[in-house]
Amino acid sequence: MPDPSPGAPRAHDALEASRQLVARRKGVPMVVSLRGARPTPTPVTSGADARLAGLFETFHRELHPGGADDETALVETLQAVAYDRLLGGERGSHTSSAATSAPLPGPAAIGYDATLCDLRAGRFLRVMNYHNTPPGMRGELVAELTALARDYAVVTPDDLDRFMRTGEWHQDRPALLVAIYEGYRDNYDVAAAACEEAGVTGWFFVCTAFMDTPADRQYDFALAHRIKLVDENPRGERIAMTWDEVADLHRRGHVVTPHTASHELAERVVTEEDVRREVVEPKRLIDAATGGDAVCTAWLAGTHWTGRGTADRALVDAGYRYLFSNTMVQRLPDPRD
Repeated sequence: MPDPSPGAPRAHDALEASRQLVARRKGVPMVVSLRGARPTPTPVTSGADARLAGLFETFHRELHPGGADDETALVETLQAVAYDRLLGGERGSHTSSAATSAPLPGPAAIGYDATLCDLRAGRFLRVMNYHNTPPGMRGELVAELTALARDYAVVTPDDLDRFMRTGEWHQDRPALLVAIYEGYRDNYDVAAAACEEAGVTGWFFVCTAFMDTPADRQYDFALAHRIKLVDENPRGERIAMTWDEVADLHRRGHVVTPHTASHELAERVVTEEDVRREVVEPKRLIDAATGGDAVCTAWLAGTHWTGRGTADRALVDAGYRYLFSNTMVQRLPDPRD
């Protein structure tokens, strides 16, 4: 599929299709930068995915002809590019050519230039984001993940560590990460099984207070904490995972990690009690359940790490290595350094 001319409607169509997936609670593709919170000592030598970077330039011109450079404009462009490449366009095209070198953007820089720099240098991930995965979605989910797994190499924590450390993706097929949010019961019952049938490692971001809420109150907890529900999530029945299920997901080779305790916004974490409840305790609980080390987290609304403020400092102090946000996966500083 050739890339469109700047005047083609393809970007608007792709963005609208992505928005429809969000509205229907389906899997939503995204492209995000890989960004280190401190510069890597290893030179970046990976070739760029030139077609994806070029599509980003084209789609940004079409969607934002005035050159908007705010986070909303950036997210819209990345949404459209991701939909076009993963679901509506040419899958698996990772046309890295000769090795290139590109400067590292600032660790928290958001904007068109910084993102284009990452795309051109191959410092990015394709991500498929899921939330509710009710039983009626199982067949569709298996088919979608199976098709993606044919064209992409699914990222594990070791893969992410290596990618961040070297600046190079080490497999022939391009990288794809499958993220499943909130910790619904149907994520365990349906999504995990679908991942395994497709040969995919799932990254389950769970809200620990949602799981700790008694089953007969989970419906109301979800409504109060912006955890979206579907018809298959009945009031009065268990909607969230259990801790035994969290432990089982880990044993089966999936990643289980916090999405805060109560689906919280970073801007609302300001006191020591907020930090304990939303940052420290979720990691402690998940590590205790799995016997592992929760490597990453994500805020409600996808806030990125800036190195300023209580919430940012708390993530580093708690021992998280990565923060997933709307536009980046950021490697956090090591507090031992």
